[in-house]
Amino acid sequence: MPPLFSLVINAGGQSRRMGQDKALLSVPTSGQPLWRHIVLRLRHLPITQIIVVSNQLATAQVAEIALPIICVPDAYPGVGPLGGMAMGLQLCETWGIFVACDMPLVKLRVFQYLCELASQPSDASHDDWAAIVPRVNGYAQPLHALYRPSVLPALQKRLETGERRATSFLEDVRVRWVDEAEIRPLDPALESFFNANTPEEWAEAIQLLRSEEGVNSEQKTEDRNQ
Repeated sequence: MPPLFSLVINAGGQSRRMGQDKALLSVPTSGQPLWRHIVLRLRHLPITQIIVVSNQLATAQVAEIALPIICVPDAYPGVGPLGGMAMGLQLCETWGIFVACDMPLVKLRVFQYLCELASQPSDASHDDWAAIVPRVNGYAQPLHALYRPSVLPALQKRLETGERRATSFLEDVRVRWVDEAEIRPLDPALESFFNANTPEEWAEAIQLLRSEEGVNSEQKTEDRNQ
């Protein structure tokens, strides 16, 4: 039986470069705060619960999602995304799908592929993967990735030593790296990994979302005319 997943939105950052809470930015194309917009884009994944890690968000509902939404505070403020990841993992029973709250262009089909990898054994001679992490432009994408709860001790150990790099604990667990060659057939421009950290990047993200909406509208019209 395929595994089920928790969707974890890491919204615990301070948004200094944006100048306001990124998770609450209003997305014109969906009419939703950014964190809910991301949830709606990924709602067709095999998820059993949604976990939002934030010290700012109040408990909220997404009408289109008939799933529990758990809002938990980041118990490791000031240490970057590693602390939010630790909080989210504590609530995951099986695999956790981790997404940063500033990734407005996440693609369902990319995460579907990552979930398919999580459903397969790594190989006959080793234990299953503990993490499934894309690598884009040579850099790991730890907040567009899947983790088992078994990585939590390695992550917490890094936090205890004062480590803040979100990728640091990956050196201590078994990772299934997913390179660009696997991702580009699903997302040719790698837009799923676009981060909106500044007002300028947010303006660019909105334009990309509007272009995407236009393409989808044209496709629907073409489908109806066939």
